[in-house]
Amino acid sequence: MNKLNIFVIDMNSSNNNFILKIDDNINIIINIHKLCNYKINKNIKKIINVITIYDKINNIHILFQNINCCNKLITQFHDILYKYNKKHNIKLFNCYDESINFINELYLYKDIVLDPNKNPNTYLQYVVSRVPSNYDLKIFSSNKSSSLFPLTTAVGMGSKYNSYFVHILPKKLLYTRNIYLIGKSITFDTGGLNLKTGDFSDMKIDMIGSGILISVINLLSKNNISTNYNIHTLIPIAENMIGNNALRPGMVLKTISNKTIEVINTDAEGRLCLVDGIEYALKFIKDGDIIIDIATLTGNTDYITSGISSICISNSKGEQLSNQLINIGENIGEYLDKIKIRHEYLDLLKSNIADIKNKNEEINSGCILAGVFLNYFVDNIVPWIHLDVASSVYKDDMINSYGINLLYEFIKQLE
Repeated sequence: MNKLNIFVIDMNSSNNNFILKIDDNINIIINIHKLCNYKINKNIKKIINVITIYDKINNIHILFQNINCCNKLITQFHDILYKYNKKHNIKLFNCYDESINFINELYLYKDIVLDPNKNPNTYLQYVVSRVPSNYDLKIFSSNKSSSLFPLTTAVGMGSKYNSYFVHILPKKLLYTRNIYLIGKSITFDTGGLNLKTGDFSDMKIDMIGSGILISVINLLSKNNISTNYNIHTLIPIAENMIGNNALRPGMVLKTISNKTIEVINTDAEGRLCLVDGIEYALKFIKDGDIIIDIATLTGNTDYITSGISSICISNSKGEQLSNQLINIGENIGEYLDKIKIRHEYLDLLKSNIADIKNKNEEINSGCILAGVFLNYFVDNIVPWIHLDVASSVYKDDMINSYGINLLYEFIKQLE
C-alpha cells in the first residue's frame, strides 16, 4: 500500500517550494522557513488534493523535522486531516508532548461538536467526563420550576429535557485572582417560537463556545501550565425548541440580580444564557478578576468579516486584555476584529416595560447589539471580553479548530 509521508521542515534554504515525489511512497515536503501564514496554508491545501487523488492511501505519516512544532501548524493540519481520520491511519512524529495533547484534544472537541444527536443530558455527560482531575464540579439542574438560573431555564422551557448550569472550578484555589470563562451551550437551536427558516441542521454546533472552553482547561491541565489565576468555567446548557411551554416573544424575564429583560426574539437566546453566567460570576468577583465569554452568538458576524475573523468586544476595563488577545490571534492566524461599545448603542435596546430588551428587530448590526446587551449586565465592574466566533468556526459543513489555541495561548501568557 502507498504511504503518504508529509515532512514539515524548517531549513534555511532559498528553495521554499512544495515538493511532491511519487514512488512506492508519496512524499510531500513543506519547507516553512520564512514562509508567511498564507503560503503555509496554500501548501497545506495542496495536501487535500493529493489525498483526494490517491484515494487508496491507507497511511499518512507526518514528520516534523528540525522544527519547534507549534500549535498553530498543528491546528492547520488537523482541520484538513480530521475528516480522513476514520478512513486513514494518521500518525505524527517528532512532536512535543504539548502538541500531541493538542492533536488528541482536537479530535474529542470536533467529535462532540459534530454529534447530531446530542441533547442537554448527553452533553452534560460529556462535560462531566471531561473535567480535569485537579478540578471540581458543581451541577445545577435548571428545571421548569427553578429560579436559580432563570434565563437558562426560560430558554429551555420548550424542550423535553432539563436545562443545566455547570461550574467547573479548581479543587484548590491557589491564587487571589480568578478568570471566569463562560461558554454558550445550546445543544440545538431551532430559534424557538421565532423559528429559523431554511436549512438549520447545522444548529447542532451551537454549543461550540463551551466546547472550546472545555478543551482549553484540559490542555492547560495536561500540559501543566502555571497561571496566576484560578480558572472557573461556567456552562449554561439548554436546548432551544418550540412547544406549548416554550418561551414566548413579548415575555419579561427577571435575572439573578432582579433586572428585567423583554424578550423580543426567542432566537436571541444565547445572550440570555450568557447573562446567567455573567451574573453568577459577579456574585464572587473580586479585584483583579476577569470575565471572558465566547459564543456562536450571531450570524451577523459573517456579514462583517466574511468568516476571515471573529468579533471581539470589551468594556473599558478589558481594553488592554482584549488588545493582548487580538495580538495573539494575529500571531497564530486566529484573527479577531474589535468593535467599540458606544453609549448610543444602548438606546437601541430600550424597553417600555423592562430594563432592557434582548434584540432590536429594526437594527441590522446584531453582533454589536448582542455585545452591548451583555455589557449592560457587566457594567464595567470587572474587565470583560466578549468573543462572537459564529463566522469562524464552521466552514463547508466541517468544524475547525478556531478559538482553542487562541484562548490557550492567552491564558498561558497572562501575567
